[in-house]
Order: sequence, then structure tokens, then C-alpha cells
Amino acid sequence: MTTSPPPPAEPARRPWRLERKPHGRLDFIDASGHRHVDVDVLRAFPVTAPEGHVAIVAEDGTELAWIDALSDVDPSLRGLLVEELAAREFLPVIESIEAVSDGDPAEWAVITDRGPRRFTVSGPDDVDRLADSSAVVVDTFGVRYQIRSVTALDPQSRRLFEKNF
Repeated sequence: MTTSPPPPAEPARRPWRLERKPHGRLDFIDASGHRHVDVDVLRAFPVTAPEGHVAIVAEDGTELAWIDALSDVDPSLRGLLVEELAAREFLPVIESIEAVSDGDPAEWAVITDRGPRRFTVSGPDDVDRLADSSAVVVDTFGVRYQIRSVTALDPQSRRLFEKNF
């Protein structure tokens, strides 16, 4: 008599749920029914493991839930998590800086790997210079832009960047 392998395990039901609000952000409803608004879904290290660990974090940075693997959750929740991670990981690369207005907030006109963009940066705190000569610029809507190497920018772009930051 041959036995067939057991059916695959069903994804575990979570004692919490996520809801997408009309403004696009996610709310986390915990097991007691408490709603945590505008939570973030973050891929844990290594970020190169797309099916790996994911954290759901409150606005104040408190971890609300930890998921060991996306394959461990039901398909509808997995779809929501993957969608949120994809939106968060959208990171246009600034190839050149065409203009930066004086003052705060500053209007930036740039060329990215996805085409020309115009956006507003609130102030110097929204530009993060990293030790490897790269930088991350965050606009007033929270969209992050990467500069792979400030030193590799063309002279005008580098001048505009250094003048303002």
C-alpha cells in the first residue's frame, strides 16, 4: 500500500489584520481590536531575501508583528505585504541635479533613472549623506531618491548638491 504525501500546511491564521485606508496607508488591527494607524511594512535583513523576514512597525517604531517568511501567510495578506514592500522599495536614482531653489523648503529638479522629476525637500535633515559617498534624499511626500555617489555626479550637479548640503 502506498501512502500519498501529506497535503501542504495551510498558512497560519494571524491574530491580527491589516487594512488599506483610502489615503493608501495601512492600519494594523491587533488581537484585542486596537487600531494602529499608518504602520510601515519593512523588509528585514538581508534585504536581498525577497521571501524572508518582514516586520510591521508602528509610527513610533514599535514592532507590532514579525513574519518569518512571506510564504507563511495567507495569499491575501501576502499580496498586501508584497505590494507595500514594492511601494516602499521604489528608489529612483538621481543621475544629475538640474536645479535646487534657495531656502527651505527647496524645490529640486533632477534627472533620475526613471526620467525627469521635480520635488520639494523640507530641509537639510531630509538629505542623508552616507560614508560611501552616496546620499539619500527624501521629499515632502516621503519618496526617497538615491544618489549612488555624490563624487561621481557631473560638476554642476555636485556644486548644487554641495551648495545646499
